[in-house]
This record gives sequence, C-alpha cells and structure tokens, in this order.
Amino acid sequence: MTFKQFEAWCNQRACDACWGMLEAMTCIDIIGKVREKRFWKREKFWQEEYATDVMEQIVNPIEKKIAELAKAANDNI
Repeated sequence: MTFKQFEAWCNQRACDACWGMLEAMTCIDIIGKVREKRFWKREKFWQEEYATDVMEQIVNPIEKKIAELAKAANDNI
C-alpha cells in the first residue's frame, strides 16, 4: 500500500466508522509524521518506517472485520 492509498483508506474508515479510537489516533499520528517529510521523500519514508507494520496491525485486521460484517449482513438477507 502506498502512502496515498493509506491516506485514502483512512478517509474511508473515518466515514464508515469501522475502526476504533486507538486506530484512528494512530493513523492520524502516522500521517502527520509522514507529511512532515519533503514530498519527494514521503513515500520512501512511509515504506521504510510504517507500511509493513501498519498493514499487519491496522489495515488487515480492520479489512477482515469489514468482510465479516458484510458476510453477516448478506447472511441476514
């Protein structure tokens, strides 16, 4: 996931309320730290410092939760 994709993903989660306060605060903090870098250094910094951990600890679990909620909603139809 690129940094721009991560920002978009965070904006989607802010609108659908599929994450908790801790995840939201963590993502806001990470976005702030990455944005402090010059624009041409942001993607490299993101990939080196955050991308792997964020995917494993935040994005993938939340995406799994969303899939489970969608499946449950479809089962109830």
